Amino acid sequence: MVVRVKVRVKCEDRVVESAAVANSGYETDEPEIHIPLACARELGFKLTELRGESYRVVGGTTSAYILGEVFVQVIEEDRSSEWVRARAVAVPGEYELILSDKLLDMLGIEIVKAGMGYWRFSGEPINRVRKSVKPQFWVGFTT
Repeated sequence: MVVRVKVRVKCEDRVVESAAVANSGYETDEPEIHIPLACARELGFKLTELRGESYRVVGGTTSAYILGEVFVQVIEEDRSSEWVRARAVAVPGEYELILSDKLLDMLGIEIVKAGMGYWRFSGEPINRVRKSVKPQFWVGFTT
């Protein structure tokens, strides 16, 4: 299992709600979110002139498209995080939203038991554990 949280992603006047993978192994220098191309289209990003950048990943490198800036918020029934500014990127063939290590920190997400999908907000009591949401895949758009 993997930890997935429900997020809102905002780009200008458009907002999308989706499940997102909390990936502490997605190491970045600044808060960053991977947004699948189908979701990027919903957020209003112009996808015709995307700039690519080489990314180092386990076992090699890949190319990611640089989308721009978004704001991200974790939402739960009983509370939400603050909005956090993040750099948005997209890797063709990846269909889930993915939160980087720095974005997890800024959103106040603590992974409690990764294999069981348990997490909590920073500062919550140690016995407070939240369960992952179901995955959401954004398919239907290719470059």
